[in-house]
Amino acid sequence: MVHSKQVRFFNTLIRRMAYMTNTAKKLALVGLLLAYATLTSTATHASIPADPFGSVMWKTMVETYFTGGDVVFDERVVVSAPKSAENQMHVPITVDATRLKNVKQIVAVADLNPIQHVLTVRPEQALSFIGFRLKLQQSSPIHVGVQTEDGTWHIGGALVDAAGGGCTAPAHAHSISNWMQTLGETRALVRRDSKGDARMTIRMRHPMDTGLASGIPVFYMNKMVVKDEAGGVVAELDLYEPVSENPTLTLKPSVGSASSVLKVSTRDTEGNEFAFPLSVPAVLAQ
Repeated sequence: MVHSKQVRFFNTLIRRMAYMTNTAKKLALVGLLLAYATLTSTATHASIPADPFGSVMWKTMVETYFTGGDVVFDERVVVSAPKSAENQMHVPITVDATRLKNVKQIVAVADLNPIQHVLTVRPEQALSFIGFRLKLQQSSPIHVGVQTEDGTWHIGGALVDAAGGGCTAPAHAHSISNWMQTLGETRALVRRDSKGDARMTIRMRHPMDTGLASGIPVFYMNKMVVKDEAGGVVAELDLYEPVSENPTLTLKPSVGSASSVLKVSTRDTEGNEFAFPLSVPAVLAQ
């Protein structure tokens, strides 16, 4: 952002240019442009903290995905990932930001992927926690921004080494002639831990095609909504092409101690919709 003093400086210079010779005007214009570039660059970079992972795409990630508030690296955003990916098409990531309050959304990006945006989660009645798997085209930093109600982006991340090719390889489903017959098949379960907190894991059959494999168009599950029995939204997820084939997603819905039912609905980019109920067990009496 350019401050008012800088604006006044530029306006003064422009007025004085009216009385200069053509050569002087050209030199002044060059100086004006250089000064403007320097000042705007300095102002922009001043608001972006240095990236501990040294990503060459970090500034672009902030300006594209983490907008509308201050950006800070925060140890309360814990991103768990393997240092080296055994399978670049299924890299497990866990984000735990439960120590933050008033979370609006969680945004995960893979900086060096050809498609960087992995997913966005809005945990309306869920803890600020998400587990998922993604595809990596090459070794890359994974940045996760957790935005709180004051607009601040709290950033965590991990650096994952990968052999590469995860985004351009065809999904395994395309080696099976009748894979469309199992599209949307789901395995889902809600468990309670020793404290009684619920943990929901869903795995759905879907190729999650990026459109980057030769001859295979874009086709992926792009929306999931979890609601409670009364119809209130527990969590909303926007999914993108880098999510792994047959998405496996883990959430921690905030539910009471009694047994209940969650309602899950999904949609993909071709308009296919799937919905199912999911039973939540009651907390066992001690």
